[in-house]
Amino acid sequence: MSDDVKQRIKEECPIFDYEKPVFPDDCIFNISPSQIDMFFSYPSVWYRENFLGQEQSFQGNTASVTGTIAHYIYKCVTQKIPVTREDINAQLMRYAQIVQNPDLDVNQVMIDYPLVTAEVVNNYVIPQDAKGMQVRCEDLIIAEVLKGIYVGGSCDRLEDDTVVDYKNVGKLPNQDVIPFNYKIQLLAYAYIYRKKGFEVNNIRLVYGVKPTKTIPARCICVNEPIDYVADKLIGDTLQLIAESVLMVKENPRLAYLIFKSMDFKE
Repeated sequence: MSDDVKQRIKEECPIFDYEKPVFPDDCIFNISPSQIDMFFSYPSVWYRENFLGQEQSFQGNTASVTGTIAHYIYKCVTQKIPVTREDINAQLMRYAQIVQNPDLDVNQVMIDYPLVTAEVVNNYVIPQDAKGMQVRCEDLIIAEVLKGIYVGGSCDRLEDDTVVDYKNVGKLPNQDVIPFNYKIQLLAYAYIYRKKGFEVNNIRLVYGVKPTKTIPARCICVNEPIDYVADKLIGDTLQLIAESVLMVKENPRLAYLIFKSMDFKE
């Protein structure tokens, strides 16, 4: 996405302007919590997009845009910011005109987001906010892993000692465990908050489940405590990524071995 397109999005449809944390001048690399799973699942793609800075293969679709709108609504509800469907739809139309993404079905987004967000707002956001807890929304947070290597991103929600992430899904999820790709992202946010002095003991995934022909939209919460194993997992994972980055910076010829692709062999 070009800088001109990004600027137009920022000015004309700010709902879709993705804010990023500001890293210190000594930062030589920043680890994105949402990209950690890719480091293990698709190491060569992770290397291209995160280390080499090549254009990301995923440019958004109907589901991701619906999720962006949902996140915006949840934040507005908690922070008591007035929001209307008319304004959201107008920004969505402008966004679609700007990005010209064939994977974005605007009409489907307009159908999906009111149904899903109503469930999550009424069954999670409003009841939780009513408890009077300390809540932080869309927090831009960073922490240093090794000298010059940081981890940072935007955390959906922190309420008391629990890190919360919202996900929109098209089918009923496993309600017993948080999937690894989501869990490692939540643990990364918990790691950052702990580094900043917050007491964080739990992670929570709040699903907004799209309706089907036979099942209405639902809100489902899955909770997990941060035990010793989870704490060690995220610490070791971030250490591994940071050391891998430093090793390739010092010796680029090792990239093909570390990121498992002969394409990087010099």
